[in-house]
This record gives sequence, C-alpha cells and structure tokens, in this order.
Amino acid sequence: MLDALYRDGSEYVRRSVSNHLNDIARDHPALAVETAARWLAEPGATTDRVVRHGLRTLIKAGRPEALTLLGHAPDVPVTVHGPVVTTPRVAVGEYLVFDWAVTNTGELPAELVIDYVVHHTKANGTRTPKVFKLVTRPLAAGETLGGTKRHSFKPITTRRYHSGEHLVQLQINGRVRGEAAFSVDAG
Repeated sequence: MLDALYRDGSEYVRRSVSNHLNDIARDHPALAVETAARWLAEPGATTDRVVRHGLRTLIKAGRPEALTLLGHAPDVPVTVHGPVVTTPRVAVGEYLVFDWAVTNTGELPAELVIDYVVHHTKANGTRTPKVFKLVTRPLAAGETLGGTKRHSFKPITTRRYHSGEHLVQLQINGRVRGEAAFSVDAG
C-alpha cells in the first residue's frame, strides 16, 4: 500500500507514508531501507523528502545502511573540535551550552548529518542517550562548520532530570566523534 502512495499528490498522505515507513524501521530496519531504496530508484519530486522523514529513526540511531542510502558516508574524513561545554554545572530550568566545530579534511565535498547526544543520568546512576538534530548540510573540502548550542534542561512531562554527571557527544554521520561531561543539579 505504501508503494502506491509515496508519490501521492497530497502532502498529508505523503507524511502519513513517511510516518508508516518510520514505524516499520523501528522493528524491521532492513525492510525500511530496502523500501526506501526502491522508491529512490524511481523517484518523484517529493520522494527524497518522504524517504528522509521515513528513515529519521535509523539516521538518529546511526545505522550505516540508511546513512549511506541518503549519501552520508559513515567514514567521512573530518576532524571534530568539541563539544566544549561552557556551562559545566547546569541546574534544572537552565541550559547546557557547548561549542563545536567540524572540518572536512577530505578532498571532496561531504554530506554531513551532525547530531548531538545527551546521556541523561537516571536515578539508579545509569545513563540513557537521547539524540538531537544539530545540522544536515554539505561541507566543502577544507571547510569548517561550527557554532554554539544551547540545550534546555527545563522541566518537561516526558523526562525527569536527576542530579549527577551527564555526557554530551557529537555524532557525525552516525559515528560518535567527541564527548564532554557536565553536571546537573536537580535540586
């Protein structure tokens, strides 16, 4: 059914197809990548967007087959500076602030998916990772891209913050390329 609808004229229908593909990817990642590859072999004007949205969980998880299908080589030649945490102690309600930079050290342009991962400390002392999007864009040979990121630790209903050491990592095309520790004071 999804094969018949991924090029539908309705944005609503295409978004639904993307969401269904993403649901399939959670339990059957190979099937989702195979389906996306088939669609990209005979694309319509909106196919790329449908596929990117449909594979978002696999991209955030760093699955190389999904990244490669979308042109993001996992072994991209880059150097990474950071994350450099500028707020080593964060109270609930405040922001984690960190600086980062990525340089393409290869001889060709590189398509990059740059994410950051916050490892939240749980009540029992273990950590759980949560991936957040930073930027997706091409980077020319020799070019550097960087910035400062503010990540909120404001209370939300879906997450409870616990005091202790947390981690933040940069993830480039699915590969972790640097980390830094910071403390959270849950008061």
